[in-house]
Amino acid sequence: MTEPQKDDAKKQELEVLRRAFHSFTEVTEQLQKSYDNLQLRIQQLDLELERKNEALEQNLREKEEVKNYLDFILQSLTNGVIVINNDNRVTTFNKTAGQILGMDAEACIGRELAETFPRSPLPQLVGRLTETRDEAPAQELEWQSAEGPRLRVRITASPAHDNQGRRIGTVLVLQDVTQLKRLEEEANRNDRLRAMGEMAAGIAHEIRNPMGGIELFASLLEKDLSGDPEKGKLAGHIVSGIRNLDRIISSLLLFAKSPEPSKSRCDLAPLLDSILASPEIQSGASEKIQIVKHYPPNATPGMGDSALLQQVFVNFIRNALQAMPDGGTLTLSIEASGAEETDSLNRRYVAVTVRDTGTGIASADRENIFNPFFTTRDKGTGLGLAIAHNIVKAHQGTIDVESEPGRGTAFIVRLPLWEKYG
Repeated sequence: MTEPQKDDAKKQELEVLRRAFHSFTEVTEQLQKSYDNLQLRIQQLDLELERKNEALEQNLREKEEVKNYLDFILQSLTNGVIVINNDNRVTTFNKTAGQILGMDAEACIGRELAETFPRSPLPQLVGRLTETRDEAPAQELEWQSAEGPRLRVRITASPAHDNQGRRIGTVLVLQDVTQLKRLEEEANRNDRLRAMGEMAAGIAHEIRNPMGGIELFASLLEKDLSGDPEKGKLAGHIVSGIRNLDRIISSLLLFAKSPEPSKSRCDLAPLLDSILASPEIQSGASEKIQIVKHYPPNATPGMGDSALLQQVFVNFIRNALQAMPDGGTLTLSIEASGAEETDSLNRRYVAVTVRDTGTGIASADRENIFNPFFTTRDKGTGLGLAIAHNIVKAHQGTIDVESEPGRGTAFIVRLPLWEKYG
């Protein structure tokens, strides 16, 4: 190959190399530009992802706040709420339901309904809801927890649905209606006793007028028959019977009369002690009866009329002693309500409990014990508790009765606190 040919070949090679380098440079520039665009896009995506994450976190926080807010509301409800899923397992059990039923709310979550309430009508209530889809069945029952008092609980069952209308479970709402039932019973009792009092007062006045004449003539007859002991004794029985009848009518008029108690300080501990020391109570208390007193130091005074309240507690203590013919324990307690405990008139109160371990009161008789002339004793008139009820009512107080046949009875009298106390 000649020199010119060699030079041409080198030129061609250089040109090819130059073009290749130029193409490489162009490709490199394009790759750099694509890389720069890709980095910019990645930065944009990172920013968008960061904003999405922030929005998602905010959404989760808001949902958590709503969930906690709804949970706070659920736990703060005065009604108990229990939710059961379609597998009959408890999924929700709020704090109030645990308080009403005396159960650990958290321990009930996830358990089967029949296992949680083995001797309760709740499973049957949920079953009834499946059969009667048009209305929510309700039931009232007495509930006795292991440690708490006996309560009246109203339970309503209703179906729970999702946003597509599919049934996902059952909601049970529990309401403690013990106090409401107590107020209803007391209102009915007051209406009944007021009507009886009006009738009794009218009858007593009508009887007393001719009875005075009968007593006068019987006394004259007894005097005229002083020479005939046998017949004089019969006339004396007439006079004695008339006087006994007069005593009953006096008690009846006392029941019919609306007492007007003085609103003064009443120290209840000394009042109860004076009753226990009275000859009437001393003679009725056998050696087999133990008297226990639960008085706190500086027992809280009540507001009321000591003379009238003495009649109340004499009746309760006398009845307690008579209920323990074979001996037992008579317990007298005084307890003031807490700062947040109030009665139906939003007042603090002091409670006096007279408890015995005697024969108790049959459930069928419990509704009638405050009715006049109702008594289970041969020699009783049945006016003592009726008069006691009227006196406590006049003090704007309440009487509650707890009794179980064979295990004793407790009368709990709640009176307003002395307004100047503390």
